[in-house]
Amino acid sequence: MGAYRLLLAVLVAVSHMGKTFMGLNPGVIAVISFLIISGFVMTSLIERNYKAPEKVGLFYLDRALRLYPQFLFYFVVSCAVIYFLLPGTPQAAELTLRNIAASLAIVPLGFYMFGAAGSWILPPAWSLGLEMCFYLMIPFLIIYRARGVAFALSVVVFMAACLGFINTDLYGYRLLPGVLFMFLCGSYLYKAQPKDLAIAAGTAVVAALMFAAIMAGWIERRPFNAEVTAGIALGVPAVYLLTKLRFHRIDEFLGNISYGVFLNHYVVMYFLHAVWSVAYDGAVVATVLALSLLLSGVSYYCVERPALKLRHALRAGAKYGVGRPLDRETAA
Repeated sequence: MGAYRLLLAVLVAVSHMGKTFMGLNPGVIAVISFLIISGFVMTSLIERNYKAPEKVGLFYLDRALRLYPQFLFYFVVSCAVIYFLLPGTPQAAELTLRNIAASLAIVPLGFYMFGAAGSWILPPAWSLGLEMCFYLMIPFLIIYRARGVAFALSVVVFMAACLGFINTDLYGYRLLPGVLFMFLCGSYLYKAQPKDLAIAAGTAVVAALMFAAIMAGWIERRPFNAEVTAGIALGVPAVYLLTKLRFHRIDEFLGNISYGVFLNHYVVMYFLHAVWSVAYDGAVVATVLALSLLLSGVSYYCVERPALKLRHALRAGAKYGVGRPLDRETAA
């Protein structure tokens, strides 16, 4: 699944450079697959290591060790680039103590639309706030077997948003109540029983039908409802099939650098905007992606890997007791 995750990160980066595909935003479609992957991986992680109320705190620590190292690195780099190279811009205006403190907590980034944090220091990180909200809930949904109720309630919120009864962008894409069922589609794919697989597959089919109806004009097109439904329809089968593939080191490497690409492409764009202010034609897009990939490789080996050792030790202690070896991490 590593190559797929890197492809998704590239699509997010390309979308932020203003590129679309058949009138659709590829970054939004990619984010939905990220949510489905997260649901699958978090369920695997909890089932194997943290499936007990007393271990939920360790799960949260595991996730912090996953998200924070590269996030902090690129957040600091972005602040430096903005401060020194982009003075007087909207980005520079967000370099306040309040915004920086809120951003470092990550969760407020998912509520930037309500003024909880700034959105321009590291723009892709808003979805990390959404991920954090999911992390806070998923252990309890699994331990207390509440996924079904949560799934149904989330679908209701999403349908109301998709059809325009409530804000489509917020509740159909950016906030947990409307997208929780997308995470849970991935959760149901982990060791899927027939009922679980039927729920995920049925959701993908309904999403495909809704996408067709939106594109045909039978359902009014609203902010990102076409992309989100397309993302569900494509993401569920893609994740299901990719989880059946055997481990390969090249795929692992590509997955390892995907998080850095997701985080750092805006930093590269800010830098190039300051020193080489040109339109995002093919050459500039290729330059951004090349630099982003290079930086991601450096940050993975210099920043991420030391934290990875701590996560492995944490899981070994949670599952077996200190000193017992841990299985290879599959996709987180």
